[in-house]
Amino acid sequence: MSVYKPKTSRIWQFDFIAGGRRYSGSTGVYNRRAAEEFERKKRQEVATGQFGAVAQMTLDYACGRYWEEKGRHRGDAVDVARRMDRLVELMGVDTFLKDIDQVAISVAIEQRRNMVFTKAKATDAAAYPISNSTVNRDVIETLRPVLRRARTHWSPRGAPHGLPDIDWRDLRLPEPRAQSRVYSKPEMAAWLDACAPEARLALSMMLTYGLRFGELFFPLSALNLDPVKPTLTLQKGRKRDVILHLPLRQDHALALGPLAQKAAETGLAHVWFVLKDKTAKPLTYGMLEQRISKAADQAGIDGGRRIHGARHHAGSTILQRTKNLKAVQGLLGHARVSSSERYAHVLIDELRSALEDEAPSPTPPKTKAKTKPGRA
Repeated sequence: MSVYKPKTSRIWQFDFIAGGRRYSGSTGVYNRRAAEEFERKKRQEVATGQFGAVAQMTLDYACGRYWEEKGRHRGDAVDVARRMDRLVELMGVDTFLKDIDQVAISVAIEQRRNMVFTKAKATDAAAYPISNSTVNRDVIETLRPVLRRARTHWSPRGAPHGLPDIDWRDLRLPEPRAQSRVYSKPEMAAWLDACAPEARLALSMMLTYGLRFGELFFPLSALNLDPVKPTLTLQKGRKRDVILHLPLRQDHALALGPLAQKAAETGLAHVWFVLKDKTAKPLTYGMLEQRISKAADQAGIDGGRRIHGARHHAGSTILQRTKNLKAVQGLLGHARVSSSERYAHVLIDELRSALEDEAPSPTPPKTKAKTKPGRA
């Protein structure tokens, strides 16, 4: 047995080589016999594959490997990388996958819940709590695919992986059900009027086509400004493998034409910019969002997720006009029509009318026939 006790510690350590690889660490015990038993179990784990490439893999290394194999090929690769960096920061660079159990994940979730974010860079900017949806995405939905791949792809075939079982459903924080918003014509008019010129078209497109905010930053090549049938081509889905061709309204196409031309001339990647001294300065994601949110405040539109509510508004509106869930699916780019069913609530008036039409008409009461007086 190759166990030893450092001069500066009372805890025994193990150190051995198997299969050309060195394994070492703390046994966590204070006597030699227990340390030798600990090391014997570790050697057995190495022999069965439990203590090898997976169980002893650090979270930082596992995230990097997942990124190379899967993450960088996803359509939301930028978000995947950002969330993985945050996950490693929460759980520790040197944390072994074998140590990521229910308790460790619960601690990471609680740490993330206790964080706040600001919408401005000023030192006295207002701080906002992190939503449960964000916590679930940053911890559970980021960690789970990494551990799943470690179990299914990185363990020797037939050998136990040595990773703890996780009850993900128990860990997930409750999230409010998505609510569909429909803005009235006065609300939309007030919101659009309050927008700066460079943001008004962006808001109008979200209210019309149900674009997610990030989808506004489409490349110039996505625009086809044909005078008869203008279209906007979007790549959707995690792998950007779903192609959606949106027919553009003529007024939107006419407004986008000069913007696209100016952006191309100045080498901009998208059509959202402001002119300063006749020079086009691109608007960032945050700058455009701030302009639209500020306009919502001025228009008196309150409640949560106002910008994303524009997507719900578009889906609800197109369903009211077409009475066709497939049309909603085509507009919003849903992979399954079941995702479009959340907008079905807008058909309640049509449903009520149809049910009333089926109601039987009330039967008029029978009247007693009058008899002529007989002869005496």
